[in-house]
Amino acid sequence: MTRKYSLVIEGAAGGYSAYVPELPSILVTGNTKQELTARAVEAIGVYWETIRPPQSATTDLHEVEVELPD
Repeated sequence: MTRKYSLVIEGAAGGYSAYVPELPSILVTGNTKQELTARAVEAIGVYWETIRPPQSATTDLHEVEVELPD
């Protein structure tokens, strides 16, 4: 399964920081945008490994969209 996340980047050459709006607990820093992106990918992977409980071989994971009233 492939997921796409936004990466909000702030800073200038030599010092960047970024966060992932969809996963508010993720904040990364780096010297280049490439380093920053690599760290964000790693942080997102760790996030999902940590939050998702182990699944048995018979588990079937489905994603659904739910619209909630205002």
